[in-house]
Amino acid sequence: MNRNPNTAGITKYWVKGSDDRCLLAKACGFDAGTTDRFLDGLWRVLTRRRRTKFVGVGVFEWRPWRSRLPFGRMVETWRLAFKPSRYATKYGGGGR
Repeated sequence: MNRNPNTAGITKYWVKGSDDRCLLAKACGFDAGTTDRFLDGLWRVLTRRRRTKFVGVGVFEWRPWRSRLPFGRMVETWRLAFKPSRYATKYGGGGR
């Protein structure tokens, strides 16, 4: 399974209002550059570990995924799963 796919051909950059980065920027009071730096840092952390835990937020985990394409070939890859913290709603994000 390829844990590091080739993303060299991706050249599309986000435009204001085109995706949820605008919601993140508005909620945090960030500008576009700060939002991009935050998301780049988060992506670097998530790609270096199989399991990443943010206390009070949740757990990101890379899990194997396999499926069959419409023409019959099997595909194996990885998917990023997120499980929210059980304390997020009950205690406002903190532990006990």
